[in-house]
Amino acid sequence: MFTRCHACHTVHPINAELLARGGGKFRCGKCRKINNALEALFDQWPEASQQGAQAGDLPELGITLVPGGRGENPDNPEEAADGSAASGGPTGYQPPRSAWIRVLWITTAIVLALVVSFYLAVFLQLPALNHPLLQPVLITLGIKQAANASPASNAEAIELLARTMEPHPFRPGVLLLTASIVNRTDVRQPYPDVDVTLVDIGGRRLSRKLFKPGDYLTRTAELRSGMAPGGHLTFSLEIEDPGNAATGFELQFR
Repeated sequence: MFTRCHACHTVHPINAELLARGGGKFRCGKCRKINNALEALFDQWPEASQQGAQAGDLPELGITLVPGGRGENPDNPEEAADGSAASGGPTGYQPPRSAWIRVLWITTAIVLALVVSFYLAVFLQLPALNHPLLQPVLITLGIKQAANASPASNAEAIELLARTMEPHPFRPGVLLLTASIVNRTDVRQPYPDVDVTLVDIGGRRLSRKLFKPGDYLTRTAELRSGMAPGGHLTFSLEIEDPGNAATGFELQFR
């Protein structure tokens, strides 16, 4: 059963035991007004405009009544009814809440927690922010600046200082090309591609292979940093030996 405060219209669960202790009266846990529960008694949770049973009407029974909980004072029925109403009643009934509101609050709390954690990581400069997947996000938010594009390669500024080709000392059928180069520009530039062509005695091309910087550089750091102004480099390349017909080779940078 439920009753409603005539002053603030708050609905309170109630049962026969509480009605008997309070002589049909109770104190509203919200506005503290004393009410006669029998003047606004309902079997179900009432709508705002719903009126209680009028005098002379027979009450509708059938709802399960649960005895009062612990801590009630039988010597003070007003306190007993008041405590039961304020705590939601002995049946533990709570007004229905929309599930989507709870989901919205939970989602908002998660998003706020992620945002706070992200900016805290930015403030503390945590190493996790250096992950490649996070770089576009940091650049879009203006937290980091985009890296400057690598300068265009100037292959004509790469000078070949020395070159030799001889059979590989440990791999039969393989030629070992060793070359030394220098960057003659005053700016850092990417390492060049190396184009190697084997020719016969008549100058006819027997084979050709293009080597990328990653094929002849031993450290990844060198590949990323580029060739320093005036920087020297000596490298070796392995080429399949086409046989005795190969009498020379050509080396070009691209």
